[in-house]
Amino acid sequence: MKHLIILSLLCVICLPGAWCTVPAVPRDTSFTTYSTARKIHKKHPEAVLALPTLPPDVREYRDVVYTTLPRTPYGRRELHADVFRPDDNERYPALIMIHGGGWNSGDKSLQGPMARMIAARGYVTIPVEYRLIPEALYPAGLHDVKTAVRWARANADTYGIDPDHIAISGCSAGAQLATLAGVTNGSRRHEGKGQWNKTPSDVQAIINMDGIATFVSESNIAEARDRYESKGELPVNARWLGGLYEDSPRNWQEASALLWAGPQSAPICFISSGLPRYSDGRDRLVEIYDSLGIYTERHRIPVDVHPFWFFHPWVDTTVDRAATFLDRMFKPEKAPIPRRYVITDHDVAADSTRVQTPAIQRIIDMASASGGGDIVIPCGTFLSGALFFKPGTRLILEEGAVLKGSDDIADYPPLPSRMEGRNIWYRPALVNAYFVDGFEISGPGTINGNGHRFWRQFWDNVAAANAEGRPWTNLEVERPRLVFLWGCDHARLSGVRLVNSAFWTSHYYMCNDLLIENCEFRAPAEPVRAPSSDAIDLDYCSRVTIRGCLLDCDDDGVCIKGGKGVRAHLSPENGPVTDVTVDGCVFGPNLHGMLTLGSECIRASHIVMRNCRADTRCPLLRMKMRPDTYQIYENILVENITGRCGSLVEILPWKQFFDLEGSDMRPHGIIAGVTIRNAILKCDRPGVIAANAGDTVKDFTIENVSLKAKSDTLRCNYPGVRLADFTVNGHAPVVLPADEAMKAALNYDAGDLGNQSSPRRVP
Repeated sequence: MKHLIILSLLCVICLPGAWCTVPAVPRDTSFTTYSTARKIHKKHPEAVLALPTLPPDVREYRDVVYTTLPRTPYGRRELHADVFRPDDNERYPALIMIHGGGWNSGDKSLQGPMARMIAARGYVTIPVEYRLIPEALYPAGLHDVKTAVRWARANADTYGIDPDHIAISGCSAGAQLATLAGVTNGSRRHEGKGQWNKTPSDVQAIINMDGIATFVSESNIAEARDRYESKGELPVNARWLGGLYEDSPRNWQEASALLWAGPQSAPICFISSGLPRYSDGRDRLVEIYDSLGIYTERHRIPVDVHPFWFFHPWVDTTVDRAATFLDRMFKPEKAPIPRRYVITDHDVAADSTRVQTPAIQRIIDMASASGGGDIVIPCGTFLSGALFFKPGTRLILEEGAVLKGSDDIADYPPLPSRMEGRNIWYRPALVNAYFVDGFEISGPGTINGNGHRFWRQFWDNVAAANAEGRPWTNLEVERPRLVFLWGCDHARLSGVRLVNSAFWTSHYYMCNDLLIENCEFRAPAEPVRAPSSDAIDLDYCSRVTIRGCLLDCDDDGVCIKGGKGVRAHLSPENGPVTDVTVDGCVFGPNLHGMLTLGSECIRASHIVMRNCRADTRCPLLRMKMRPDTYQIYENILVENITGRCGSLVEILPWKQFFDLEGSDMRPHGIIAGVTIRNAILKCDRPGVIAANAGDTVKDFTIENVSLKAKSDTLRCNYPGVRLADFTVNGHAPVVLPADEAMKAALNYDAGDLGNQSSPRRVP
């Protein structure tokens, strides 16, 4: 009877709602993708939240228990993981994914969009739950992560995992944990006593997305102390580690991956934002890895958004860089590790006064002859004339690297080239690649065109021609471009700064499957303007993606070219520009047009500009209609644009260097299937749609557009243009035609080339 009474009491005590009920696990739910999006959109309206959409060929397992903690202050505790993998029966390498949130907030769902995208590239991706500050301090979270790796390896057969190829990734605080877990392969001190303890927790690769590699830098220690003294509360890193450095030095040191790098550490890929504070210890860790002969990669997405992996366009680059790194580690047949040729290891000095073109070119030639590799420009300034990259080579500019162009035109000897819609002999660019498939230029360093001397010469020539009353052309003063790629399929520019070009900043001719991402294009408007310094010129190209770029040059932003002249459409050297997407870009105040079709263009189709931010005084969409060239512009979409611009649209005749070449032909243009929609803008005026007399404009729609403008008049010569939910200052625009005299005055560049200061503005 006595035993029965005791048993009855125990049952009552354990009933739900009884006085000894185990407390719920505490949570901080303040950090979510949506709360982050609200903050980010105030400064970056071009950011589009990535959604957890399951690709069609990916299978998922949700909330799988990967470990059970039998005794915690919150009772029996299960930790969960999600699993995403290709929907087949093959084995794949695995990626354990650790979410961020300052070791205090967030959950595994934050990794969901990336996990699904990487799984579609041929990996088993596993976002995991781990204990955060409200529940347990360091090292609990690290031990959970190590347990998750062991679980994945122990259950490899269940989920189709290759147990010999397991990587780990993390974002922000999760990146700190992932890096620590991978650097400390084999370290019993960091292992913990969780389940699956007879299975190794070693990983074979690490991906760090904007996470620190050390806590024990002087700045971290001092900042934590200062915050505690000024605000009376511990910062999140000190809370995680159990106190200030003085109170908990063992944890601060033990949690710093930088202090534990050794021969057992896994190769690492850093993908960083433009905010240096989140890369503390990165460069020193890379130096240690280099000394140990362990492979590393460093990539930067130059934007002041810490959780860049939540948003398009940056998540696209992040996934691609992560998957390519994993391919190099686990599928070398797809992406072999490139050989590195650091130019300072081959008799090239960091010297901004000495032209070293022959020495750098020898390295490029040597690399190509040896099977290819990365031509690496390290920190420092290197002066050069025209360089020609060969098959198998790529150009890598490290942090602080500057490849500076010579301002002596003799350093750019003429050769067959392409300019202004014609194949001609002309001066090459600083960086050239002819028929180099897979060519890549990546940053975060800078290519500086050093164009000041050329700009002066150009404007002096214009002034002299105007004074003498003679005509002139853009090519009279020979000027090098910054980058020129001819016939380079699958080329890529990523994270590099391109500045101060003497002529067009980057020019791509006959290039297919081109990617330009997270690059910065700049050329000044003062004290000396950089004439015709177009940021991106696409010339007879197809399947082009431009995303996450800043474009602020003294001419067009993205310019569609392809040929000019009365017979241009008949020549095999000319051709259409098709399937172009401009996504998530920012356009700056020096531009003359954000998206420009012309002035050398015979056909443009399926061009999309979306999710972009304008900070300009120029037209959003500009179409230059040449009366001496047959032109077709069709299937153009501009959508989801915010900010400030000069006008929404400008479609006008373009008569610069007009030439019928002695023929009696009268070319005409066709504009069809154009839509501008979902825009909220401040501007000077709605714009003008008034092409040449013989041109056709049809199926043209402006819808769901709201402008706050100085003028409410849209100049439009085509009654068929459809306006739907299009308001200017809260009401429908006034629509009036434009005569020939007005067309000339309305052109954004009216009077511009004779003026060395800012372009004239026409009300």
